[in-house]
Amino acid sequence: MIKTGEGAAAATTATLLRSSSGSSDSSGDETTAAASPTKMETKIAGRKKRVEVGYKIVASAYALVTCIALVKYRTAPIPASYIAAGPWMASSVAFHLVGSGTNDRLTSGACKRLNLALASFGFVGLLAKDIVTTGQPVWIIACLVAMVNSIKGYGYGLKGWDLKMMDGNSGAVGDIVGGTLSSIAAVFNLPGGASGVFSRSAGYAALAITFGAMKFARLYKIAAHVFSAGPSSKFVLTPLAFQYKKLLLLTVAAFTLKEAVDQNDEWPKGWGGAPIGLGFATSVATGTMAAHSITKGSLYLGGWLAFLTVFSAVDGVNRWTSVNLPVKVAKKRA
Repeated sequence: MIKTGEGAAAATTATLLRSSSGSSDSSGDETTAAASPTKMETKIAGRKKRVEVGYKIVASAYALVTCIALVKYRTAPIPASYIAAGPWMASSVAFHLVGSGTNDRLTSGACKRLNLALASFGFVGLLAKDIVTTGQPVWIIACLVAMVNSIKGYGYGLKGWDLKMMDGNSGAVGDIVGGTLSSIAAVFNLPGGASGVFSRSAGYAALAITFGAMKFARLYKIAAHVFSAGPSSKFVLTPLAFQYKKLLLLTVAAFTLKEAVDQNDEWPKGWGGAPIGLGFATSVATGTMAAHSITKGSLYLGGWLAFLTVFSAVDGVNRWTSVNLPVKVAKKRA
């Protein structure tokens, strides 16, 4: 009897230990399950990473094309810089969009416009790829990745990372049309009334209007050539298409700079933010177009573009200094 009681007691003790261990394991499993990411969170993290990698590939590929163009036409610096201005701006826009996924900035109007402009740049670049005779595979990869990745970036900004339509958002057509109309109205909206004519906002508005007018002039030439009675020639259409896509990027970049100045947005430090890095890239591209216009005899247009180049360059440097060296700026002002 005593042995039986001892055995029963031992069995009871073992049972209690097992049940205690089981409950402990169960609570541990619940804690682990609560701490582990869900399937949707894992999927969203993967989407963000792929979009970021895509922007980096686009920025690097177009930067390589820019270097190829500068080396190939190094004996003619002004034409070389004019040709390289397109991929230079595409690389700069893609570099500016790096971080927009992880920082959840794709939903902003600026990122949506830049994604659509970069996707259009890649699409037109693929259609007119035959004009590129050196490094054409790199160009095709850059344009293809730019088009696909930017469309994905725009889609995530429109619908969210879970691809469900976000509250207050319309479809893509409504978003593009509404965004275009609001952007046109915002270009002519200067803060401060009459005094705003001499503001930074007015400078970037002039930049956007200038490139917008040049863009529509190229588009008119393309349409006139396509619908003319004579046969269309790719030797005429391809250069016009290349000029159009470059001016499209410059127009959107200039308006993004105006919007950043108007809203006084807090952008990340370094050359990736606007109006720091994007402003510097735009000023370089504008300067190359100014030099090209002057050499072609368009003195008025070239002089106006040169003035806008100086404005955007000075403002970009001042902005970078105020953001990255605030202590030195404060001491100098004091």
